[in-house]
Amino acid sequence: MSVELIKDLFKFEQVVGENIAQTIVEGDILVPDTKPDITRVLSVNAKVELNKQEIENGKIAVEGTTCFKILYVSEKEEQPLYGIDSSAGFKQDIEIEGIDAEMKSEVAIEVEHIDFTVNNERKVGVKAVINLTGKCIEEKTVEITKDLTGLDDIQVLKETFQYTDIVGASRSETLVKDGFELGEDEYDIKEILKWNAAVTERETKITDGKIIVSGIINLELLYIDEEYDNQLKMIRREIPFTHFVDIANISADMEYKLKFSIGELFYDIKENIRGERKIVEIESIVKIEAKVMDIQSREILIDTYSLSRDLEITREQIELKENIGMSKTNVLVKETLDIPSEHSPIAEVFSVGIKPILTDYNVAVDKVTIEGILEISVIYRAMEEPRSLYSFIREVPFRHYVELEGSDESMGVEIDLFVEEIDHGIANGEQVEIKANIGAACEIFRTKSIDVISNIEEAEEKVDLKARPSLTVYYMQPEDTLWEIAKTYHTSIEKIIETNQIEDVEDIKLGDHIIIEKIHNFKF
Repeated sequence: MSVELIKDLFKFEQVVGENIAQTIVEGDILVPDTKPDITRVLSVNAKVELNKQEIENGKIAVEGTTCFKILYVSEKEEQPLYGIDSSAGFKQDIEIEGIDAEMKSEVAIEVEHIDFTVNNERKVGVKAVINLTGKCIEEKTVEITKDLTGLDDIQVLKETFQYTDIVGASRSETLVKDGFELGEDEYDIKEILKWNAAVTERETKITDGKIIVSGIINLELLYIDEEYDNQLKMIRREIPFTHFVDIANISADMEYKLKFSIGELFYDIKENIRGERKIVEIESIVKIEAKVMDIQSREILIDTYSLSRDLEITREQIELKENIGMSKTNVLVKETLDIPSEHSPIAEVFSVGIKPILTDYNVAVDKVTIEGILEISVIYRAMEEPRSLYSFIREVPFRHYVELEGSDESMGVEIDLFVEEIDHGIANGEQVEIKANIGAACEIFRTKSIDVISNIEEAEEKVDLKARPSLTVYYMQPEDTLWEIAKTYHTSIEKIIETNQIEDVEDIKLGDHIIIEKIHNFKF
């Protein structure tokens, strides 16, 4: 009877390639006719919106929009601060060999650096360096051999491996609308100059075919008051939202990854019943990238031989991403920042922006060490007079340890850093106290190559063992296994264990001798 393979279909995702590209967005931003001349620029920020990603001709074609926000001081007017909004589109290709339109793409965008120059009192030159990291993923289906039949003396070696099955992924958006009224101790709004918003995940549940996401938008609005000498003020509010992400075939026992981003935020200022401009209506799009994974185990036949016949084995190699573990933790960074020596002492801090940057990481046994920098920008009013505004930027290093059972130095890791909450205060006239809650999502994985048996041909002639001695003494060499020894001498592991009275195969060490008996097959 010939060898018959018992096969199973195996579907998995494989990263075909990834690459990094860089684009520069630069140009001149003009002051609108309705705003005064520039005396001093306090800050220039850039936010990037990904509009399109498409695979074509060995590349990911990316289109996006860079939105600039400039805050500046004009000594010619009474208002202490003014804002300018501008945007510019860009196109950039990420070259990756061997990809096609049938694959899936993932693109991450980061503003690496912003430069600006004040060309004259009506024009600011800006230059933003943007990094784009692209990855292409192919969904593959292969046949794997899980067992075989056909020969009485067949020996099989199987291996159980864990792999990450991406059950589903979705890019989803939810429109968050809310309104609130300022309190009696808060001032009327004349103009909103700047907004900051960060999303904090509060609770996430997976039900059949659906992810229920509950979160909070932590919102900051920097504004000019209507009545009290055009002073700067800050509003802080938490805006809750709930969103349902539909992904077929998912269930509560699966793992998930979420990534949040906020698009453009729109606001409208309205009067209350007393005619005060204190009602703020907010509308924004929260973008959610969701991925649901199921950690599965499969048994696969990795080697076989016959005691009596030679077998010709054809193999196919596949690479799998074996998920080891996931963890989401928080890094609490506290720091006291000194203002520049040439600046006047602090009276009031208006705005603190924080950008987390991953600089290094290290995977060790059961833990991951994360090293990074918080790029912190501060805008404050000086004591010398109510209208004197200053800004400065500081870099604060941090280190964090994430416990991840099962990790070791040979594994890879994917790390996402994001800001969840920021708090600040004045330590004294020369220092600002910062407290930042930074989220860190880690996924540990091992890239594993497996030789899948795709076909076996049985030789017509039987193995001739007549010339082999009845007893062979073999000395264990480095990297030897009982399987390889048994296969070489056309015997079985069970026979070697019986002959040598081995109680525990783990006790066999380098240099030990193994007695191998020739197996005799008699026919009566």
